[in-house]
Amino acid sequence: MRRFRAPARVLVVAVALLAVAASVLAVTASAQSGAGANHRARPLHLTKECPPSTMQGQIGDYCTVTSSNVPAIPVGTMIFYAQAAGQESLDSDVILYTGRGKTATGHCELEFATGFGRCRLFGGTRTLDGIRARVDVSYLGGFDWAWDGTYRFEDD
Repeated sequence: MRRFRAPARVLVVAVALLAVAASVLAVTASAQSGAGANHRARPLHLTKECPPSTMQGQIGDYCTVTSSNVPAIPVGTMIFYAQAAGQESLDSDVILYTGRGKTATGHCELEFATGFGRCRLFGGTRTLDGIRARVDVSYLGGFDWAWDGTYRFEDD
């Protein structure tokens, strides 16, 4: 009877090793799938103009996009600010309006002393539906500002 026990043990060990190998493959495939999602982020570079005629730091003021590498955010897009600026900084929700029914929502923070800040976009409608973006804001001079970072659409 001992002769038949040894092969049974070998079979149990082999099945256990196959289960472990399948688990490792599943985890590896999942990690690679997640890594692929990160590769879908694309560069976002835009400039905007904020002249005193449209931007004085008040609720509803806006800046206008003057260049953009994102087709869904064309030149002429207006970036509206929902909160007034403080003395030293801006901390406001934003709405990008690219045309009738085409908007994106987000939030921006900017330190006036340094001229640097950050913005995030986290949703939109129509051509901006599902947009996600993280950008650094920097002062370029005059009335001009830059947004540089990455964007993606949730569906990608």
